Amino acid sequence: MSDNWILIVPKLPEQVPSPENAQAALEFFKELAPGADEIEIVQSEHVQFFDCGTNLETISCPRCSAHIELDWWGAAMSSDYDESEGFRLSEFQLPCCSTFASLDALVYEFHQVFGRFALSAMNPNLGLLSDDTIRSFETTLACDISVVYQHI
Repeated sequence: MSDNWILIVPKLPEQVPSPENAQAALEFFKELAPGADEIEIVQSEHVQFFDCGTNLETISCPRCSAHIELDWWGAAMSSDYDESEGFRLSEFQLPCCSTFASLDALVYEFHQVFGRFALSAMNPNLGLLSDDTIRSFETTLACDISVVYQHI
């Protein structure tokens, strides 16, 4: 059986909301998805990768929109990650047009992000979040957010 998650992650990878804002957003998520299997706060000392699982379709260059091969991306991910520091989000010269970009600047379809904080809801049965719901999370967390729809 497969599972689905909705992850709410600040757009700035290093950003961590205050404990009060994080708790308020967690309570909002619980009200929004009362039938979810689990809703939790995920927080790390270092930047980690929040992926979309099997939803990933393509990775593209932010400059020329060319597709990035998974082999190149995997090697860049391995190179950028340090076990004691997490992801550094260094800039890499992209194979398509030679522009330099960090892994978080690439265009992921479905969306994937890097961060130190996320709200995670397992099997929330919500579908896509509305713009109003996203704005409510942003207001509660006091930051802009990205939404990741993960399927495993």
